[in-house]
Amino acid sequence: MGRIKRYRTALSRHHRSKGHGIHSPFAFNFVRFVLREKLPYYCYEDMEQLRQAVIESLRDVKRHPRVVSVKGLKMLFRITNFFNPTSIFQVGSSYGLTAASMMNVSSSSRLWLYDPELNSYPVTVGVLMPYIDDVQCYNQLDVAMHDYLNSLSSNIPFVLVNSIPLPQDVEPLQSMLSDMIDTGCVIVMRNLHRSDVMKQLWLNLKAEIKWGQTFTNEKTAIVVAQPKLNLEHFFLWF
Repeated sequence: MGRIKRYRTALSRHHRSKGHGIHSPFAFNFVRFVLREKLPYYCYEDMEQLRQAVIESLRDVKRHPRVVSVKGLKMLFRITNFFNPTSIFQVGSSYGLTAASMMNVSSSSRLWLYDPELNSYPVTVGVLMPYIDDVQCYNQLDVAMHDYLNSLSSNIPFVLVNSIPLPQDVEPLQSMLSDMIDTGCVIVMRNLHRSDVMKQLWLNLKAEIKWGQTFTNEKTAIVVAQPKLNLEHFFLWF
């Protein structure tokens, strides 16, 4: 969705984002008390300081991927905190900031991170260092997916896709996420408005969902593929 169209739908999205017209108790609570939560959490200040340190370290780098916003980090923390996953799979490092945001939720969580360009920006390694015992890093998607899936046992998959590092990653990632939809997984996808590939991946997954709920503002999308939830798609402002 282009910027102009997002502005045209802003009023209806904002109205729904306050809970108006949402009949599902789960969706109402998730929208009001996760996506739209305004109260501060204990780690917000640390996250802001960490993000600022990353920005400072990139000042002399002429061209680099965009740094995730403070708002985005806070929302990702709240989503992770709500579902409290034991095992997390992440695609695209985003300088380690999104991983740090999720790992701040629980000391018992473990994260499998795939990004073949992880060492391109030394700051990423520094951001991840406090979590080094609980984060497994990979430069091959198939190996990362294999290890993550074998670790799940009875745990519900929780996946964050920041970006798709390589063109050849699209098909296997699509296949893995499609298979996960039947397991009650939670999938968070970012940067839909900045990447046509990411947007298409989101649309493909949305078309495959048979139950559960999705939430999107066309920048970020969250899939909650729980069989107990009737299929509903929410287009919101958050």
